[in-house]
Amino acid sequence: MNLTRTLCDFLAGMTLERIGEEDLYDIRYKLLDWLGCCIAAQGKPAQQKAAALLERQGGNPLSSAVGIGDMTGAHEAAFYNGMISHLLEYDDTNKIAITHPGAPVIAAALACAEAEGADFGRFACGVASGYEAMIRLGGAVNPNHYEYWHTTGTCGTFAAAAAAARIMELDGEGTERAFGIAATMASGLVGVFGTEAKLVTVGNAARNGIIAAELARAGFSAPEDGFAGEKGYARAANAKEDLSFMIPAPGDRLMLEDAYYKMHASCGHTHSALDALQALIAEEHVRSGDVDRAEIEVYRTAEKLCGKFTVETEARAKFSLPYCAASMLCRGRVTLSEFDESALSDPVIADLAGRISVKENPAFTAAYPALRSEKVTLWLKDGRTLSRRVDLPVGRPPYAFIDEKFNALACMAVDKGLAGEIRQAALGLSPGDGFAPLGNLIRNLK
Repeated sequence: MNLTRTLCDFLAGMTLERIGEEDLYDIRYKLLDWLGCCIAAQGKPAQQKAAALLERQGGNPLSSAVGIGDMTGAHEAAFYNGMISHLLEYDDTNKIAITHPGAPVIAAALACAEAEGADFGRFACGVASGYEAMIRLGGAVNPNHYEYWHTTGTCGTFAAAAAAARIMELDGEGTERAFGIAATMASGLVGVFGTEAKLVTVGNAARNGIIAAELARAGFSAPEDGFAGEKGYARAANAKEDLSFMIPAPGDRLMLEDAYYKMHASCGHTHSALDALQALIAEEHVRSGDVDRAEIEVYRTAEKLCGKFTVETEARAKFSLPYCAASMLCRGRVTLSEFDESALSDPVIADLAGRISVKENPAFTAAYPALRSEKVTLWLKDGRTLSRRVDLPVGRPPYAFIDEKFNALACMAVDKGLAGEIRQAALGLSPGDGFAPLGNLIRNLK
């Protein structure tokens, strides 16, 4: 059975009717959340380096790069936007696929929609197809794949190809060829985490996905079953044997419904513990000064990636569960403010972090990635012991939370008035509407 073609037929058949009004509403908010991450990244060192590269290289004026006044090439815009949308580690996630779907998918879909003159309806179908591909493929190959491979970059290339192919209105055979081309372009290593190179895997996925779809439309030949075949990508990239998760079953919900908004500005592998701490703070009125020491039990991937106290850089601190947990106890939140220079050098947070240990719980490892179980135990100075376990972090907040998150992020770089205009332009999009008004706003942020 050609699993790749079966999935591609489904992706090519994505329609607004299949998406439905509720998910279409959520796609607008996914776009808004993505834009907030891009806007708040303005002025960060990595954004400035990426912008300088883009402005030096340029491209046909087809697509919008956030914060860059002139339009640029679709490939360049997708690469740049993909990178900066992931820069803050605040973009949406999926637990089963162990990935950030929005960063490469929306970067590719927006750049492609502008370049193709597509309306919001085609964009939404592209986004839904991209999320479906990302989560289906990531869920099929993981957790084995994630030992070395960064799913957002690897499966993200196929996801971006799916989004672009749907916007270009390729059929199932054309989408499969796009996947066959993407199979030789997809990359990204877990070993780059904590460095700016992690952003390149995301931008690369967005750009390469568009290129794969364009080449498929131009008639480039490609192998059949390029993802799941005997010589396909999955086998080459350490996937598990059973890839059946990549095929939707009759009656399945769209996978974009299983993508979660980030409520903390740190690595997703810290979030169950942070939710547990937030609950203890709210229910038991725990404060940092009450805590003698703490232990956090986690699954192996979380222990390997996030188990150490490290604050050398903002990026590394976001992968430090002792630091993030201490920040939650000291400040009651883990937002972008908890990763500025004053927070990273705060001796009170550092002292508490030094009394927080992280260890693997084999039972949690066995349940991963279906669950992201983490258990926090606090030993208080008054002799009490408190504990809380969370199996999956909160990720479907009320849309009012996303509004507040967007406003907080956008107002880091632009005034409240412009933030409101961008929000209104994104949430006001309807099928038939083009992207010129929104593009003008997000390019001209000053």
